[in-house]
Amino acid sequence: MSSNPYQSNAQQAAPTAAPRFVTIAFWLYLITALAHIVGIIISATRLPAAQQAAKDQLQQSGTSTNGVDVNGILGATLVASIVIGVLYIIAFIVFDLFMRRGANWARIVLLIVTILGLTSVIGGSGVGAVGVLASVVAAVLTFLPASNAWFRAVKDRKRGAIQN
Repeated sequence: MSSNPYQSNAQQAAPTAAPRFVTIAFWLYLITALAHIVGIIISATRLPAAQQAAKDQLQQSGTSTNGVDVNGILGATLVASIVIGVLYIIAFIVFDLFMRRGANWARIVLLIVTILGLTSVIGGSGVGAVGVLASVVAAVLTFLPASNAWFRAVKDRKRGAIQN
């Protein structure tokens, strides 16, 4: 193995494989993505009940729709929610993959998404709570001392490669 005389011993000895905590966090974030997929499926199955509830509410209140298609609006809302949800899940998985490779920015993005996701526990279902719990545990694992050291080593290794 050839060594670079300008590279420190710490950089040469830096671990290349992700620590166990980062690997566990990766899988927990995937569980979070799976919980979002299940949530989308549950929302899609609730469309007929939502359409009926909207019709009943309009009838009870005596409000006229003035020719507005309530079913069409609810259907379009569902489609838009599914598209946005799928894009969110794809982005979440991409961030997770980058985090597993040692990208500190991805770890921070996932932390921010996790913090924002805490609000979904209040009005969400059990599946959403499982996803939020998994992402909270994953976020904690990625900021433990061993994980911090690994993310720092990856960053230093990349810096060393760029400077050489």
